[in-house]
Amino acid sequence: MVRHFFVILLLVLASTGLRAETKAPLLFSTNDVLELTMPVDFDKLCSPRDTPDCDYTPTVFEYRDANGMEQSVPISIRRRDGWRAMESNCQVPTIFVRFFPEHTIGTPFEGQTTLALTSHCGKGFSQNKASSRPLPDEFESYVSNEFLGYRLYNLVTDVSLKVRFVRITYSNPRDPRRDFTRNGFFAEHFESLAQRFNAELVPESGLDLEKLDRGAAEEVALFNYMIGNTDWSIPEQDNVFLLRFPDGRQVPVLFDLDMSGLVNAHYAAPASDLPIRSVKQRHFQGFCAPETDWDSLFAKFSALEDDMLKMLIDTPGLGRGDRRVSGVYLLSFFDLLENPEERKSKIVDACVKMPG
Repeated sequence: MVRHFFVILLLVLASTGLRAETKAPLLFSTNDVLELTMPVDFDKLCSPRDTPDCDYTPTVFEYRDANGMEQSVPISIRRRDGWRAMESNCQVPTIFVRFFPEHTIGTPFEGQTTLALTSHCGKGFSQNKASSRPLPDEFESYVSNEFLGYRLYNLVTDVSLKVRFVRITYSNPRDPRRDFTRNGFFAEHFESLAQRFNAELVPESGLDLEKLDRGAAEEVALFNYMIGNTDWSIPEQDNVFLLRFPDGRQVPVLFDLDMSGLVNAHYAAPASDLPIRSVKQRHFQGFCAPETDWDSLFAKFSALEDDMLKMLIDTPGLGRGDRRVSGVYLLSFFDLLENPEERKSKIVDACVKMPG
């Protein structure tokens, strides 16, 4: 209890100021906040779900370089698939950003071809003051906590997607009164991660259980348990993709963490067939395997506690209340790891049978 008091006090008192970048390193080589402006009319963006031939829409990223000079990078954007890409759900959807190599030289985006941009969604960003609608600050919290989730997994394994926080102004070409600035983040492209490890993407139907890296799969399962995420599956490659390494190993990699208890989005809910009713409740979905070294797995995560809590403190966009709530949630996981009976009943004995 004493430990919790001082940790939570630290989370509440830590400063939360956003840091604008002061130099122009490559996109994922720094954790500085990148400030951008993007002209866009979201009402005119087509949806791949509704329009089979949906194409990219041209626009630009505008930013100031290290010398304070205004720069403009031509890009094109398209809605991604999924819940947040639907116009009925999000004012600002998750999108893919496509770059043109000849225009990125000397910019933070040099070397990038396609990136996923996660936004604040913002269906509640309107004049509607009904108390039942989420407020803009809640959506900002979702972005920061999902960004935090990716970075926490970077601590667990290098085979994970890099992310970069952005403060982005969406300028409406038709009506400047509709301009607004919100938080977001870029996530590394799957192909980029594969290239970093000289690996290749495995097709959705290409899972080979004999070649699955069991250690990596165990880390995925325990990490998802830690953040309260049940919206994933290795066999179905649901919010998980597989990398095939030169030695033949297939390594699972996580993405899309918005349905987790750490994010605690108003729209998130566990699947109806699970014995939980809230994403804040944890439910272990890892495979049963007699060779699993549970003690080593638990020890690895326990050793990351301090670094993870420090990362929480340093995450941009999280207010004092957000840090306190997320800190308490993460600490409840580390408390469980310290209790042999709890971790046996809720994790070890809760494993699921390996398919096939």
